[in-house]
Amino acid sequence: MTGIAGLYCADGADPATLKAMTDAIADRGQDGAATWLSNASDRGRSTGNESLVGLGASLLRVTSEAQDETQPHCSEDRRIALVFDGFLINWEELRADLLRLGVVLRNRTDTELVLRAYQQWGEDCARHLDGEFALALTDCRSDPSNPLVYCARDHMGLRPLFYHFDGQQLLFASDLSALVPRIEPKPRPDLDYLAGVMADKWHQRDATPWQGIKRLLPAHSLSFSANRLTLKEHWSLDPEVTTRYPRDEDYFEHYRHLLKDCVRRTSRSHGPLGVTVSGGLDSSALYCLAYQLAERGELPAPSISGYTLAGASGSPAYELPFARAAAEHVGAQLCEVPLTQPPIDWFTEQARTQYDLPIPTNGAMSIGLENAAAADGCRALMGGDGGDEWLQGSRHYYREFTEAGDVAGFARALRQDAAAEGWRQTLPIALRHMTMTLLPEIIRDRGRDYKRQKARERKEYLDWLTEETRHRLAEFEDSYVTSLPSEPVRWSKLNLVRAPGTDMANTMMQGQYARAGLEPRNPMLSKAFIEFSASTPEHIRRRAGHSKYIHRRALRGIVPDVILDRTTKADFPSPELDREFADFARKNADPLLDNMCDEAGFQCLLRPDASGTIPDERSWEVWGVYACAAFLYHFR
Repeated sequence: MTGIAGLYCADGADPATLKAMTDAIADRGQDGAATWLSNASDRGRSTGNESLVGLGASLLRVTSEAQDETQPHCSEDRRIALVFDGFLINWEELRADLLRLGVVLRNRTDTELVLRAYQQWGEDCARHLDGEFALALTDCRSDPSNPLVYCARDHMGLRPLFYHFDGQQLLFASDLSALVPRIEPKPRPDLDYLAGVMADKWHQRDATPWQGIKRLLPAHSLSFSANRLTLKEHWSLDPEVTTRYPRDEDYFEHYRHLLKDCVRRTSRSHGPLGVTVSGGLDSSALYCLAYQLAERGELPAPSISGYTLAGASGSPAYELPFARAAAEHVGAQLCEVPLTQPPIDWFTEQARTQYDLPIPTNGAMSIGLENAAAADGCRALMGGDGGDEWLQGSRHYYREFTEAGDVAGFARALRQDAAAEGWRQTLPIALRHMTMTLLPEIIRDRGRDYKRQKARERKEYLDWLTEETRHRLAEFEDSYVTSLPSEPVRWSKLNLVRAPGTDMANTMMQGQYARAGLEPRNPMLSKAFIEFSASTPEHIRRRAGHSKYIHRRALRGIVPDVILDRTTKADFPSPELDREFADFARKNADPLLDNMCDEAGFQCLLRPDASGTIPDERSWEVWGVYACAAFLYHFR
């Protein structure tokens, strides 16, 4: 992954600042780093105390097209400069569109396509880009004394970008470590954000652990000129069901073609394509489809290498029989890598070096796998993230049938669910969904608000936080929830796109991949995949008690039956680390207790049970408390 950084300073700045920012993201690229700087005199207008604008990149070349790439990438007159992290999915269509418009392309790199797209469509260019990316450019053409700075992230924020603006200077970068040390006075921790982490209440979309530093939202662009900063959304998901076929087989055929195309488009690499193969439905499907494409000569990568995490036999993390079945199905060998469990000191040090929260244990467990893929020459590593979210489906199909007046569909779903799970469990669920759908919207809204309020009034509700902290979190939750539609099906789809916790998790994993020298690839988080899944009715994704119904049926014969019929999922508990996390938080809790936590409730939360372990239902909150304590341990 290429690390990107940049700045604009209205009253001048030390040019060494940009180099320091670029040096801070050096671990994101293995193919060299460079900067581009321009002040007012360079741009044809001297003002005495000259403004400074610049970009920096720490480059990782992943695709064959990128082998001739240099960044920052400039126009012929050097008045536009661009840095770009990621890759384009629609490189074929975008190239054809630009050529049809008479645009002259100097090379085949994605950065050249993005630069020309900006020249052609200006600040609307992000609407023409599809892929996994973060970009930043400066445009000094129209007003040399007030250059435009333009930044954008892809539809799901699969590449990170943070920024800070204090009225005089704008700083932006892939990593917080490039920003925090360059800001004076030093920013203070954002205690509201940390409280949300501890409580597992992620409702502030653009917040970070630092006051005054924000994340550019997914599917948004940032424009800055004449000391004015503007944010704009360039893509939003339509949550309405629009894809309707008369037969199930039509859905299956559409899905099969779409997923195969998503795999092809996200496979572009000059080295071996690494694929994580957990043995689950999603990653196994990507692995098998990639081999099918390779056999037909349609895979834009020279070879495929599969990697799986080898949990201990008999443990909840043991999935090797399923992963091996996928490899046997395509006639290949998997690299089996033991799970990584770093010591607690490693997690605590991550907070210091990254100026961020340490990654959770279920993220760190794949470090060995990522290092193995990089050692084998892979620079792109494909995974099945997104499948659980976009294929799971829900019982909301009863609402869809009721809303559409589809009595036959409602009855059919009722019979299928009852056959799988029994009438006693099925009938109350179906009737509740039907009743809620028929109620007026205002009553549904009030019922939702009442239910949320009653949950907060329970004695045990976040009782380890102070009343003031709980009140603040409630305000953030109410603001976020009311920004979404009240209708549950539409709510759930837009929540999947906008959920702040998803952006945080993506950012953490991007950094880990980057430090291994890899670029992640996510076919099931591509725009086309999300839009198709969101446009299909719930009953095509969940049926008769089975989630991922369309996936299981569409890939029959491509993926081994033992995987497609699987109903279990692996679990990766870390009881030893949970205890150590709790111990660390207890010993380093002063800032938390002073500002956010009730001491008695706090100690109760972190207390092991009679067996000396932290109960599973508390492990996520314990990690959140530890993560905040580790962050404040370095930056209080």
